Amino acid sequence: MRTLAAILGGLGVFAPLHATTLQQLSLSDMIAQSTAIVHAKVTGSYSAVRGAGIYTFYRLQVSETLKPAGQPANQTMDVAVPGGAANGMLQTVPGAPKIDAGADYVLFLWTSRSGLTQVIGLSQGLFRMTQDSTGNAIIVRPASTVLMLGKNGAAITDQSTTLRWSDVRSQIRSAVGN
Repeated sequence: MRTLAAILGGLGVFAPLHATTLQQLSLSDMIAQSTAIVHAKVTGSYSAVRGAGIYTFYRLQVSETLKPAGQPANQTMDVAVPGGAANGMLQTVPGAPKIDAGADYVLFLWTSRSGLTQVIGLSQGLFRMTQDSTGNAIIVRPASTVLMLGKNGAAITDQSTTLRWSDVRSQIRSAVGN
């Protein structure tokens, strides 16, 4: 009986996680639904168990806070991404954003009632800051590979997104009133 329980328990370790389905968010949706929008550099990370899940927490050095309006820059904050390795366990979450230490990002964030700050729409709210061929600042988000639903509830194929940072910054400032 113990052997059967051990085998069944071992098989549970390899059981697939539930699939992730995302509601497609427009830039306007993310601006409106975010509790914070920041331009920041990733300075480090650590993983920890929180509730029933594992999260990787990324430490951000914020260079600009666009929402809420009037917040100071040059502060640090932690952002939680579902999945990671902790206590000898590994958890992966389809659709979770991939964040690189040392990289420069624009993040659309939301904070839950429990105080956990995450990227909105999983990978949808994470844009890498870079430059185009003429030196203009742009923000880029690769297409999500998980199932995504459009506004009408039909499955859609996500597309990568490249936006001029000056245009996005103006749109955010206009929407939040600064």
